[in-house]
Amino acid sequence: MPALSRVLVLLLAVAPLAACNPPVPRMGRVAIVWPAEGTTVTVPMQRASGRWLVSVGLRRKDGSERRALAWLNMGAPALILSEGLYRELGIAEGRDLAMRIGPVGVTVDGRSVIDGPGRIGDQDLFGLLFAPRSVEAVLPAGVLRHFVVTVDPRAEALTLARPGTPLPRGVPVPVRVNPDSGVAVADAQIGDRAVSLVLDVGAPYTWLRGRTVATWLGRCPDWRRAEGAVGRANLAMADLGLEPAGTVIRLPRLDLPGLSFADVGALGTGPVGGQLGAVALGEVFWDRWQAGVGEPVAGWLGNNVLDDVRLTLDYPAGQSFWERQRAASPDDLDGVGLTLIRRGAGYAVAAVATREGRPLVPGVEVGDRLLRIDGHPLDGLAPEATLAALSARPGERRVLELDRGGTLVTVEAEGAAF
Repeated sequence: MPALSRVLVLLLAVAPLAACNPPVPRMGRVAIVWPAEGTTVTVPMQRASGRWLVSVGLRRKDGSERRALAWLNMGAPALILSEGLYRELGIAEGRDLAMRIGPVGVTVDGRSVIDGPGRIGDQDLFGLLFAPRSVEAVLPAGVLRHFVVTVDPRAEALTLARPGTPLPRGVPVPVRVNPDSGVAVADAQIGDRAVSLVLDVGAPYTWLRGRTVATWLGRCPDWRRAEGAVGRANLAMADLGLEPAGTVIRLPRLDLPGLSFADVGALGTGPVGGQLGAVALGEVFWDRWQAGVGEPVAGWLGNNVLDDVRLTLDYPAGQSFWERQRAASPDDLDGVGLTLIRRGAGYAVAAVATREGRPLVPGVEVGDRLLRIDGHPLDGLAPEATLAALSARPGERRVLELDRGGTLVTVEAEGAAF
């Protein structure tokens, strides 16, 4: 495919990955029905691919309930259903969406529900991110903004409360909530730089605009850890330039009002479509995603930070509360330096991470299909399990078996610190 044609194809493909936002990032009417007693409800969460899922009940056309796993995504404005579920519930016929989160009823104007998450290559986004799990919906900021929301990673629990309920505990941090999308933004300080960041437990890792990171590295080159996403920073695994051409950095300190986080890892994303794409399209991924935010932002604060706190977002009051649960780990990315993409039920090498121009995993080539790690097959394995198999302390070895154009190649790789 000619280079320019590939850039145009990637422009179409990036739209669903950019937080799944619709062309006009606005939620329609949302009605909440609370049970007769109680002002809070707590439901269990489960982890998948570094993200949080909750089980919701959706009303079919015949009035029966259909259970589905929904991706808790604070960076997405609109409610999204898989194509099959969209039709099963009759949304295509003009019905509103009625669902239950625990005992709380939620009705969403069907005209603002998105039909399918979109596709990247031959995979839809839900399959790309979550298979072999079946995830069929996004529970977005556009719905969550009608509650006081607490995400408790230690308890693996989501609590929804009526606005005004005196639940919050922890350090208060003001947020700005977009009135159309519900996406919440906090102001942060990185060194002498003031930045705005979206708070998103739907993101496995902190991602930042590549051009912003490049500017920082011009002044602070010691923040650079490697070229190419690794570990949890690589949990999109999409065939785009965002991860393979990204830069892993380590921020010595990130401050929020009243809070400080040390040794924060982040990925400065690469350009969609490579350098030609950057010239032709700019930062199309971020520009499109930012439409649902409503203001310029440097990126999002993901679960490498948010997993360490019990976070309460009081959307109606424009306030958040942070209660630290554990210390952050500066070793959260350590492992074999490969950037992977999903290929069907398996994984292929999209980039070999480099440091100062030298590959961290000699003997592996872009395009190799990764078959086994230490003898364990990867086909059908969930993304987080595959990355866990690649994790390793610096100097610790992993045996990689790869398919290179039909030839079996074995490489002994060492873990590296990031």
